This record gives sequence, structure tokens and C-alpha cells, in this order.
Amino acid sequence: MTENKKTLIWILIPFIYGLLSNYFMIFIPSLLSQLVFAIFWFWVGIRFSCLKGSSIKWFIVGNSIWLVSFLLYLWQFVALEDEGRNMFLALISQNYMLPFIWSGTRISLLFSNVLDGATITIIAYLTMFAVFTLGFIVGKFKVR
Repeated sequence: MTENKKTLIWILIPFIYGLLSNYFMIFIPSLLSQLVFAIFWFWVGIRFSCLKGSSIKWFIVGNSIWLVSFLLYLWQFVALEDEGRNMFLALISQNYMLPFIWSGTRISLLFSNVLDGATITIIAYLTMFAVFTLGFIVGKFKVR
């Protein structure tokens, strides 16, 4: 299997974890999940930065599922009212960032004592993006 195909499989792993966790109701402590996936996602960012070709292309490819999932989440939970949501799309859009829910909760609590699910999820998505981006940048400097 080529390096490019492996990297495409790596970007599916957070989604698969979220899907399996929700479907089988697997409980993994959120801090442990956060630590493992933060290290993994940082590493994936590094790997994507080292691929041959356009850095911009690989950065976009590395965040493609993240972006689709994030936009789907915003559409279902921010743009639509409760009665307008498609339950399948609403549920599937929450799987990708699930490993980062701990950081979403902790960062949200820094700004408010009220836990709002939409805010926590958006922060978790942004944290996930930041970890990948940091890994990508570190990978670029490491290559030089």
C-alpha cells in the first residue's frame, strides 16, 4: 500500500472511533481518548506535511473529512431548528470530533459555567483542527 493511501486511511480513524464508540456504547475516559488522539492527530499532521507534492493540497486533503463533518454539524445544529434536522446527518456529524470532546468541555468551562453542547462540539472541532495544523507546521520545519 502506498504512503498516500495509508494517510487517507489515517484521516478516517477519528470518524471510525466516534462511530464505534456511539454504536457499541464503548466507554473510554474522555481524558484518555483526548490524549491518545491528540498525539495521533499531531502525528498525522506531521505525516501529511511530509508527503510529496503541494503542501497546500495535502493540508486540505488532511482536513477534508474534518471540514465536511464540521460544516455538516454547523448546518444541522446552528443553521437549522430542531424540527428541520435530519437525524442521520445530525448524528453522523458528531462522530469525527468525539475524541476531542474533553478539550471542548474544558475550554468551554473557561468562558462559562453553563455547558452548551453546540459550543463544546465546535470548540472540540477547532481543537482538532489546531492539533493537526500544529503537527503539519512542525513536520514542515522538521523536514528542513
